[in-house]
Amino acid sequence: MSQGGTLMSDVNKKFMLAGGLMAVLAVICGFLGMTMSTGDDKALQHGYLFGWVYWACVAFGCLGITLLHHACRGSWGFPVLRIFEAGSTPATLGVFLALFLPMVFLWKGDFYPWADASLVAKDPVLQWKSFYLNDTAWTVRFFVFAAVLVFLSWRYQTWTRMEEKTGDESWWKKRQFWGGLALVVYVVVSNFMWTDWLMSQNKHWFSTIYGVWLVVSSCLMAFSIAGIVLGTQYKKEPYRDVVKPWLTKDIGNWMLAFTMLWGYFSLSQYLIIWSGNQPEFIDYFVTRSKNGWEWLGTLLIPFHFFLPFTLLLSPSAKRVPWRLATIGILILSVRFFDVMYTVMPTWKANVFPLNPWGFAFFFLFGAIWCFLFGMQIATKPLLTYRNIALKEISDHA
Repeated sequence: MSQGGTLMSDVNKKFMLAGGLMAVLAVICGFLGMTMSTGDDKALQHGYLFGWVYWACVAFGCLGITLLHHACRGSWGFPVLRIFEAGSTPATLGVFLALFLPMVFLWKGDFYPWADASLVAKDPVLQWKSFYLNDTAWTVRFFVFAAVLVFLSWRYQTWTRMEEKTGDESWWKKRQFWGGLALVVYVVVSNFMWTDWLMSQNKHWFSTIYGVWLVVSSCLMAFSIAGIVLGTQYKKEPYRDVVKPWLTKDIGNWMLAFTMLWGYFSLSQYLIIWSGNQPEFIDYFVTRSKNGWEWLGTLLIPFHFFLPFTLLLSPSAKRVPWRLATIGILILSVRFFDVMYTVMPTWKANVFPLNPWGFAFFFLFGAIWCFLFGMQIATKPLLTYRNIALKEISDHA
């Protein structure tokens, strides 16, 4: 087998092209945002956070699946490991964490009620939360979370490079040995991270499943991207000899599993909180049940759950690469609206936000992620042939 220079170049070009197209769309939407301004000085900040959350989920999800693969050493992971690594390099994570800094140092008071001293002074609940949700503790946790995520990415990608360089199998054994602990650390950090960065924007509402719910959503996006790459590049080297029905079936089964988890967590969160029927706990769903948000939430049920769930139940949909890629595109498209439904009503509950700034920053951060992904995917072979496990997989297939 070849090292896949042709495919590597093709993947690189396609993501660079996608990044360039998104950059142009970002400029157009940004221009529309400036010319169509309605005097809402917070529209830019809100659009910024929405776009950041979507693409940060992609990067964090790629890291989570990388750790999952190393923890269980599943055969499905070896052919697509490069995709997940390229989507969550230390540089990529560092860039997206740095892009969150305006929320840390500039807009904290605009987004987080616990950061408004005058509001806290009038609210006993916020006063009770202040031992955890205060400016110093929240900022320190941001840098701790960022350091842990970047370290996990750097550590595991370094160990992978060492195996490729030396051919020493002890490196993958080390990755597997520490993989379970690393995966637990990733989930715990992500849970607290999303609680701090998104859920704490709600004054009183909280959910114990919120962070894990976003972890599941992020991992679903990562698998969808892997499915798209496999489904569009399977006729080219080196994937021509690797992309077999068993591989696309495994990736499809992972997409099915995370789709089911997303549906389960979404329904559980709704049923448990709504059945409690306490005013301070149902605020999240009350704001999303009027002013147009109820229609978006209703459409997510068939398009985010039932449609991909039904399609992924079909063996042929998972065994045929282009069909898997189509489902991946569907999931990533619907995720746009789910992130909007999750993030935007917190501060735009009174109106359904067809805001050009939201699209501008969505395309801008998408362009950044695609450029970073394209540059990283071009620096290393897509497959590691020194890895005995991958050789065994190729021979078996």
